[in-house]
Amino acid sequence: MTDHERKLADALRAEADKVTPNLDAAWAEQLRRQRRPRRRRAAVWAAPLAAVLVVLTSVAIATQVNTVPPPPAPAARPGQDLVLAKPSISPPDLNFAGEPKALVDFAGQTEAWTSYAADATDRAGQRVLCVEALPMGATHGGPESNFGIESPSCVPVSGSPVSAGYVGKNGGPLPEGKAVFLADPMTRVLRLYDEAGNLSLAKAIGTLGRDLLFLADVKPGSPPVRFEVNPTRAQPASR
Repeated sequence: MTDHERKLADALRAEADKVTPNLDAAWAEQLRRQRRPRRRRAAVWAAPLAAVLVVLTSVAIATQVNTVPPPPAPAARPGQDLVLAKPSISPPDLNFAGEPKALVDFAGQTEAWTSYAADATDRAGQRVLCVEALPMGATHGGPESNFGIESPSCVPVSGSPVSAGYVGKNGGPLPEGKAVFLADPMTRVLRLYDEAGNLSLAKAIGTLGRDLLFLADVKPGSPPVRFEVNPTRAQPASR
């Protein structure tokens, strides 16, 4: 090759470098461009996913905070239900049997009174327990002897171990805080419980007809609702 031909070849190679693309550089640029959209796509789905995770975590925490544990199961209540018939005030044509039994003395507006329990039968021949109030020392059945318009108040006698009962109240023939019951003659111990489980122990004060008569101190406004007769074990009073 002559010197002239060599110079011409060098000039052609120089021009070829100017117009021929740099393949390595082009490949690197292509890879860079391909990686950039992937990062954008990752950001597009990553942000909503993070928001969903935040919401789910908040719901889980709120559920744990707001969930109230169920109340404990109530303890077994002693005895059985005490069902007392509604008293009938001053029923007509009562037939009293025997002498009434004095229960308790209490103060009226002008004088002292005594509550009595009486065994009687009503017009239909149904046996009833009657509670009446008489001026202290008065004779049963005398004129104007009863206290207020609710004396006597009578309840029917049933066949239950506790066959009848009357809970005292203000203005009644038995003062508030007292209760009287008829029970089977085989009854030795009578325990009474109010709705809260508070215990009252009734005291036998004698007989009325063929049954035992019990007098109890009860919580005013919270009458007995359950009872035990001759329990086999002692039951502590609720606090």
